[in-house]
Amino acid sequence: MKNTTQNIINVSLAIIVTLLIFNVFELKEQVSELDSKPNKESIEIVKAAYTTFGSGDLDGWKKLHSDDLKFTVLGNIKTSGVHIGKDAVIKDVFNVIPSTWPGFKLTHKEIYSDGNMIFVHSDMTADGLDTETMHMFKVVDGLIVEFKAFDDTGSMKAIEQD
Repeated sequence: MKNTTQNIINVSLAIIVTLLIFNVFELKEQVSELDSKPNKESIEIVKAAYTTFGSGDLDGWKKLHSDDLKFTVLGNIKTSGVHIGKDAVIKDVFNVIPSTWPGFKLTHKEIYSDGNMIFVHSDMTADGLDTETMHMFKVVDGLIVEFKAFDDTGSMKAIEQD
């Protein structure tokens, strides 16, 4: 009986190890496909959006986005919400940032693409703020149609200015 139980345990462990190895190789294959052919055109559009935002060139920024842009800021900070359209983003997000987070700055660490989705990992700093963020963009026909900010809203909320 002891040998039968041990054999069952050994076979079960062998099956589990085989499944784990298979899943690791499957995951590795999926990850290797990510950015194997970076979407350089979309990456350049996203970089241009950051450049125009950073320099205050709002007309240039608008040209890079669709009229029905969906711009989402998660959390419970002053800029949070789903903002539809370029003018709404400028009014409810961009115009709020300087007085809410003085010295606000983004410094990119990495930019990744997966098809028409662009992911930007950045350092985010402002007076009293030193954190990281991840932004996700969807680019269609040469225009940014969606943006979602995965910001450290807890740290941002803690230093919000009135």
